[in-house]
Amino acid sequence: MNKEKNNVPIITGFLREFATIFTLIVLCMSLAGKFISIYAHEIWNLSTIFALGGTSLPYTTIMQSAVYALIMAIVSRFLFSGYIITKISFIWRYFIFFLVTLLTTSVFAIVFNWFPVGIVQAWLVFIPIFFVFFAIAIGLSIVLLKFEDKKYNRLLEKYKNTNKL
Repeated sequence: MNKEKNNVPIITGFLREFATIFTLIVLCMSLAGKFISIYAHEIWNLSTIFALGGTSLPYTTIMQSAVYALIMAIVSRFLFSGYIITKISFIWRYFIFFLVTLLTTSVFAIVFNWFPVGIVQAWLVFIPIFFVFFAIAIGLSIVLLKFEDKKYNRLLEKYKNTNKL
């Protein structure tokens, strides 16, 4: 089986990415549904995501989320695995990922009626919220990468020190 540079099978890395993205989507939609059911229940009729009146997510929304997660996992593996694309900077990878995510999310919102796309105010709320959450996700990714980098550098130093003796 083909392996990525970190010796994780390609399919394992892909499945991890898919599961993470799918879980985050369902969690975010669930939290948004709970928030809306408490504070803005008049929105229920404007989105297919909340078609069940805040009691649960419709099966169609969960399946749409799975397709969305599949697309995003493919894009993420393509951009960040280091196996396919090797000579593009970290910033450009995130910028491309941002554009693809924004485009995919917008297409899904329009096609599946996730929010009232005909209302300009909906877009004016969606775009800044998207930027904020994407920035938070990038920030967390960078912090996690720095922690991982420090861990591997400590292990490398420990290995070097044990081999000097």
